[in-house]
Amino acid sequence: MGRNVGYLVALGTTLCAFAAVITGARLTSANTISGLDLGLWKSLHRGFSMVAAAGAITVALSVSGTIRTWLFGAVALAAVPGGMLETRVSPNLAGVLHAVAATVMTSVCAAATLRLGKAWQGEPATIPDEGSPSLGTLARITWVGLLVQTALGALYRHQIVGLLPHVAGAMLVMGMVMYAGIAAFSTQHAPKPVKRPALSLLVMTGVQMLFGLGAYLYRIQVREEATGHAAMLIFTVIHVAVGAVTTACCALMGMQISRYVRPAVVAR
Repeated sequence: MGRNVGYLVALGTTLCAFAAVITGARLTSANTISGLDLGLWKSLHRGFSMVAAAGAITVALSVSGTIRTWLFGAVALAAVPGGMLETRVSPNLAGVLHAVAATVMTSVCAAATLRLGKAWQGEPATIPDEGSPSLGTLARITWVGLLVQTALGALYRHQIVGLLPHVAGAMLVMGMVMYAGIAAFSTQHAPKPVKRPALSLLVMTGVQMLFGLGAYLYRIQVREEATGHAAMLIFTVIHVAVGAVTTACCALMGMQISRYVRPAVVAR
């Protein structure tokens, strides 16, 4: 498979993975509302998930190195809780794992798309990373933190834990994102490929927080007044979708840092 074809397949796979996140969030949120017909959403979610898995495997077979391992791993990670949900084995736990796996899949497919794009060709000029901790370390820790926050959000939506862990995690992760994003964006002589995902990470985090607050307020309205169901669904789905985009931005920032920023030489 040629590089251009591989890029298009990776891009389509990323979009399907993102669509699976959206339809999955719609299903999870709608489960708390009685009387809704979820048949169409279940079919859409299953279809997008299957296409995303097939696309990720196709891309993995055409690339080499670490990105191939990540693609195969993302498919396996998504398949296990997906199978648990189909067979109704520990559905709440499976739902949480599935939410995290879908976010990982979106990040990995976005990373593969970047890796196969024209902008990744050639040897770029690099700058030294003189900060401590390093930009690469900050990006990796922040990405893991965002995945943990995804899990806390899924635990709340599945009514396994209360709201407090999710809110506390949001405050902590927002601080991590601010620190990592500002550090990357303000690094002297940092190229645009590093600054763009850093700025996107900061903006998306703010947007996600706003929609999370809206989703919570409409949940209160639904619980107390039995109105606002449609708005609650919209805000919740957008909150989850933007969370997946935020996590993907962090992954892309980390990739660009690894490409354009070289570790500082430690004097001895």
